[in-house]
Amino acid sequence: MNKTMDRADLEDYRAKEIVSELNNLIKELQSRQLKISSWFGKFDLSGDKFEHIMRGYNYEPLKLSADDSNFPWFKYWEIVWLTTNNDFQPDTRILDLGGSSSLFSYYLASKGLDVTTIDIQETLNRNGNNVARKMRWKLKCLTMDMRKMFFKDKFENVTSVCVFEHLSKVDRIRTISTIRDLLSDGGRFSITFDFGISHINTSRDVHDQFIKYSALHVRGNQTFVDNGKRYLLHPFYYRPWSWKAKTHYIMHGYCKPWELLRTKSTNDFTFGALFQEKEK
Repeated sequence: MNKTMDRADLEDYRAKEIVSELNNLIKELQSRQLKISSWFGKFDLSGDKFEHIMRGYNYEPLKLSADDSNFPWFKYWEIVWLTTNNDFQPDTRILDLGGSSSLFSYYLASKGLDVTTIDIQETLNRNGNNVARKMRWKLKCLTMDMRKMFFKDKFENVTSVCVFEHLSKVDRIRTISTIRDLLSDGGRFSITFDFGISHINTSRDVHDQFIKYSALHVRGNQTFVDNGKRYLLHPFYYRPWSWKAKTHYIMHGYCKPWELLRTKSTNDFTFGALFQEKEK
């Protein structure tokens, strides 16, 4: 269960059931003109070339996807994998880090869970609270930095979908060390993250950044498994060149100037998932 992404995981019966539920939820919200944040964390992806490139070479949409333009099959995998490896029950209190207005938080709320999300983007929080009111969900979106979060109450579950890689390595470790205090006894912490970039490249990296300082127990297989499959591509290495991507990533310090001429002919990263829990 603690491993990198595999498209074949979506062929399981339960996975197909969740995919169908997600498709129906997307269609319902769109029919009511209620906004969902895309897999890239914003409402409008039109004209975003980075997003298109990041889907990788030879990308193939999920069959019968309700809205592949906003939710590629990678997003379905994250939600399916977190759901099938947890026992999310109605009225369970869950905190989702960085998930305001996301398809995942909406899905949990639509299943009757008591969901709290935090995000630094006020626009996503306002929209999420508006959707919650109109759908009559137990969903509350708060403006809060996950590096400085504080709650008086405990949660049965804490989740995060591809957010931690956006923090610095130091901030990841510091934030992970606070998760235990947010969980009730026996509570679970489940995350997905980019694997193959952002200094998360090996099973050792996963241990050192997400397990070592969490004071939580790993559920399932104790060593993170990298299946070697890579589905996504960092835009900096896209062939043919994207000068916009090259300039952007060098100026922001994500890539080195001496890599300017470097390209990759195959996809170079993927998503991973990790499941931990607090002792009862």
